[in-house]
Amino acid sequence: MSLLVIIPTYNEIGTIERLIETLVTYIPPDAEILVVDDNSPDGTALTVEKIAADYSGRLYLLKRSEKQGLAAAYLAGFSWGFTGKYDVFLEMDADFSHDPKYIPKMMEKMQTHDVVIGSRNIKGGGVEGWSILRTIISKGGSMYSRLILDCPLYDFTGGFNMWRKTSLEKINLSSIISKGYSFQIEMKYKAYCAGCSIVEIPILFTDRQCGKSKMSKRIFFEALINIWEIRRTSKHGLEEFVKFTVTGSLGAVTNLGIFFIAADLIGFHEIPVSIICFLTAVTQNYVVNHYWSFRKKTINTGLTLKKWIFFTGASIFGLAINLFVMNTVLTYWNPPYKVIAQGIGIATGMLVNFIVSKLFIFRGTNQ
Repeated sequence: MSLLVIIPTYNEIGTIERLIETLVTYIPPDAEILVVDDNSPDGTALTVEKIAADYSGRLYLLKRSEKQGLAAAYLAGFSWGFTGKYDVFLEMDADFSHDPKYIPKMMEKMQTHDVVIGSRNIKGGGVEGWSILRTIISKGGSMYSRLILDCPLYDFTGGFNMWRKTSLEKINLSSIISKGYSFQIEMKYKAYCAGCSIVEIPILFTDRQCGKSKMSKRIFFEALINIWEIRRTSKHGLEEFVKFTVTGSLGAVTNLGIFFIAADLIGFHEIPVSIICFLTAVTQNYVVNHYWSFRKKTINTGLTLKKWIFFTGASIFGLAINLFVMNTVLTYWNPPYKVIAQGIGIATGMLVNFIVSKLFIFRGTNQ
């Protein structure tokens, strides 16, 4: 497989020459490097041009007239590479946050996968040199993306990613709508939607050694908003979301029906009745979600007692919230029918169960 490493730069004169020297010791002998520079005022492009002769036929420079953002730089790099012989493309930063030592492992995984993600958020991965707040924001952004997009990846926002040319063609790069930080999220999500085989390998991400980060709070929060547009423009995930909602509604009907008969008509105490309702509805939801809502993920697996126990246990927290909310409504509002309080409790508990199910129970596998 012929590899092209794409490195976007803007004011990276402090590291670019050393990075290229290090890169050539880890990439295959026939691999090539493309630096996409956005007219860096510090002379990054001039440095690349100066050393290009030392890497004849292996180092190229794509100069752009102005700073247009990370997404545009990568798309320009992919377009440049599509005209060549390359089978595989690697995205990476120029500041040594992405250690080239991981490239051989990524190439190994590329033998059997379409996309390889250098992940900070799986076992063995991590970050070094970040504040606690920045770490929380980064991990929270990936978890938020994972939840909203219903996609089983752990590191959505990382930029150390390797792609087969065929996977990029499946994505249809002309359909990318992101301009900034959400670019990596959209790329990975669309690869997942296209049925690409994706694997994450653990990496240690170290804070940049010199220069200034291009990330800002505004860019980050814009990305979180853009995720909803990314989801809207893709049909994948919506079907599962609708089916999960319908399944939850059916469970709620079962729950409310049993509760109304037992608590309102017969007069049994609402607490034990709620527990019985919960066990009945959660079992129904587990079966329906397995065979219908998440069929694409569970088609090769059967119902198991272990998974049912996990599903039920994960729903206990939702039940606790259900009971707390129901009792609060009964205490401070005293509605004409107790089932109204139960309905409010169910809605709140369902939200918790929805999040847990998406993140842990019916997740796909990408390892």
